[in-house]
Amino acid sequence: MSVVIQLLEKMGQNSALRYADAEQLAQLMADTDPALIAAVSAGDQHSIETILNVRTNVVCGIFPADEPQDDQPADEDEKEKINQLKAS
Repeated sequence: MSVVIQLLEKMGQNSALRYADAEQLAQLMADTDPALIAAVSAGDQHSIETILNVRTNVVCGIFPADEPQDDQPADEDEKEKINQLKAS
């Protein structure tokens, strides 16, 4: 797997590789699994996922916390403090 990570790192560092043809990719991946080379050259995402045993459909959901209700009565202590501050 580290070979694949190194390959992706090389591809990310060189913008010219974004549009590389199959021959250029094969040279770059010379020490990689031949099945992976074939899948990358063909652009077959499903095969790449299978070979690397990874999932690409990852979802992150965020749920907001409940907002406190404004119409809830304040505690008696809070009411007393507010009244004392108003009287001062």
